[in-house]
Amino acid sequence: MSREILEKIFYKALKKVQADSIIKDNISLKGKSLKIVDKEIDLNKIGSLYIFGVGKAAYAMAKECENILKNEIKGGVIVSTTTGELNYLKHFKSTHPEVTTKSLEAANLLFDEVAKMNENDYFIFLLSGGASAMIEKPIEDLSLEDFIKASSSLLTSGIDIKALNTIRKSISQIKGGKLANKIKANGQVLVLSDVIGDDLNTIGSAPMNNGEFEHYLIGNNSIALNEAKNYCEQLVEKVEIVTTTLDSSSLEAAKFIAEIIKKYDKKYSSFALLFGGETTTTVKSKGGFGGRNQELALRLLLEDILEKELSILCAGSDGIDGKSDATGAFIDFDIIKKIEEKKLDAKEFLEKSDSNTFFKSLGYDFVTGLTGTNVMDFVIVLKKGE
Repeated sequence: MSREILEKIFYKALKKVQADSIIKDNISLKGKSLKIVDKEIDLNKIGSLYIFGVGKAAYAMAKECENILKNEIKGGVIVSTTTGELNYLKHFKSTHPEVTTKSLEAANLLFDEVAKMNENDYFIFLLSGGASAMIEKPIEDLSLEDFIKASSSLLTSGIDIKALNTIRKSISQIKGGKLANKIKANGQVLVLSDVIGDDLNTIGSAPMNNGEFEHYLIGNNSIALNEAKNYCEQLVEKVEIVTTTLDSSSLEAAKFIAEIIKKYDKKYSSFALLFGGETTTTVKSKGGFGGRNQELALRLLLEDILEKELSILCAGSDGIDGKSDATGAFIDFDIIKKIEEKKLDAKEFLEKSDSNTFFKSLGYDFVTGLTGTNVMDFVIVLKKGE
C-alpha cells in the first residue's frame, strides 16, 4: 500500500510539470491575440510565427503548442529523443545522454532553420533538460570523435551538471548563446528547468542565452514538489519540502536524508518529507546497470533507517535513471527480508555500480517509461503511522 501511495505522490508532482500543463498555463490564443506568459503578441503585426525546441520535453511541449496555435505556426523544428511526427513542425530525433552524429545533424538543422527567419518574424523557443547532448557542433579544431570521447568521460566522472555544461560550452559552436547569435527575429524562450537553482546559463547549456531574448521559467522542481506537498497534507500529520536543491554525492545525500528522517521520526507519528535536486555518482564499473537515483536508494538502505511504517522512493522525473530501464527504486521495511531470502549483498552491488540489477531482482525498481518532462529528481519519504 505504501508503494502505491508513493507512486501517487510522484505522479501528482510529475503531472504539474508535464508539457500539457505548463504549455496550457503559459500560452493562449484568442483570435489573433497570442499571449505568451505575460506578453501579448498581435499576430497581425508580425511576419510569421515559428516554434523551435530542444530537450527531453520538447516534443510534448511542441505537440501542445500545435493544439493551441494550429496553422498560425508557419515553421520551425523540434529536436527531442521521442519518436513521432508533428503536424506543423519538423521533428528530428536525436540522442541522449551521449553526443553522436545525430547531435551534429540536429545542430546543423537548427542553424539552417533559424536562419530562415526575418526581422519581422516571431518565435517561441522551448528549452528543456537533455538539450546539451541532443544538439552539438564542436569548435573547428575539435573532431566530433574527440568531442564524443570527452563528453563520455565527463558523464561518468561524477562532476555536477553545472561544471559539465561549462566545459561543454567551451568546446561548442552552439551552446552558451551561440545559437541565439544566428537569429534576426524577435522571440521568447520558455524554459523547463532541470538544474539546481534554475540557472539559465546552465539549462541545456544555454543555446539561446546571449542576452538578447527573454527567458521565462515555466516549470521546475519546486513547482512539482509544491503540488506533491498539497496532496500529502491530507495523508499525514506533517509535510515538509526539505530542499529543492539537493546537490551532493549520493553518499553525502543519503547521510543527509537519513538524519532528517531520524529528526522527524522523533517528533511525528506520520510525515512526508520531499527532497528535490540532483545527486552525483561516480561509475565504478562499466558492466553495471543503474543511475544516481537507484544508487541513492541503495545507500539509504545501508543507512539502517527502515522501520515498519517507513517507505522511500528515489526517482528521476524524466523516466530514465542512468543505464537502466527504470527511473528509480523503492525501499521499505519488507525489502530487508527479501534481501536475506535472496542472499544479496547491497554493498557488493554498490561497488559494481549495479543498483538496477539489485532492485530489479527484488521487484523494487520503479519503471515509468519516458515522461516527456524533466525537472531533476524527487526523493519522497513517507511514514504513514500505525
